[in-house]
Amino acid sequence: MTSVKLENIIKNFDAIRALDNIQWEIEDGEFMVLVGPSGCGKTTLLRIILGFLQPDNGRILMDEKDLSTVPIERRNIGFVPQDFGLFPHFSVNKNIAYGLKFRKWSNNEIDARVKYLLKILKLDGFANRKPNQLSWGQQQRVALARALAIKPQLLLLDEPLSAIDWMTRQKIAKEIKNLQKDMKITTIYVTHDINEALNLGQRITVMNNGKLEQCDTPQNLINNPKTPFVTYFIGQGKL
Repeated sequence: MTSVKLENIIKNFDAIRALDNIQWEIEDGEFMVLVGPSGCGKTTLLRIILGFLQPDNGRILMDEKDLSTVPIERRNIGFVPQDFGLFPHFSVNKNIAYGLKFRKWSNNEIDARVKYLLKILKLDGFANRKPNQLSWGQQQRVALARALAIKPQLLLLDEPLSAIDWMTRQKIAKEIKNLQKDMKITTIYVTHDINEALNLGQRITVMNNGKLEQCDTPQNLINNPKTPFVTYFIGQGKL
């Protein structure tokens, strides 16, 4: 399993400070939920962990190893973006296998890994379909399978359920949590919905205006909010 530590992360976009001295720790095997209103810096923080963006200050440590000079393809991080990022001209099979081919796995290894993920994510029978032939929920599972295919140390999910109805979201969120628990993968799950966060997170980090307001258990966030914003956010349920 994998621990993650962010030390004094600062990111500016011209005159705008997107991330303001972020200090954050995620424990081995933890399902951490990062929650906050749109525009608060959640996606920017994920992109810095991934290596898509470089911080202006600070360090990212994974198992105490500084990732500052580690290129994206060697960080061994699985990522599911909001729009899933599936290749429309690839079959389900090829979408899942993409990262493995890039890492030069053998054909036998790729076939075995893809078949395993198709089974556990209930995608048997869909291997040869294209993304536009799948339901929204099936596309979400393909994106998750592709992220898991490389056996990542860390899994990042950026508001993967934001575009679907509440009932479907509840069902898929539970499936994601159960899968994460079974595989014991350290996970950061981003949402703007505090109700979703309270139902999923072992701990929840509340973010606002580029700062981490509070990182705590769901119960402590409800009973002992540390800042006025956390009080308001929990009280509103959703921004």
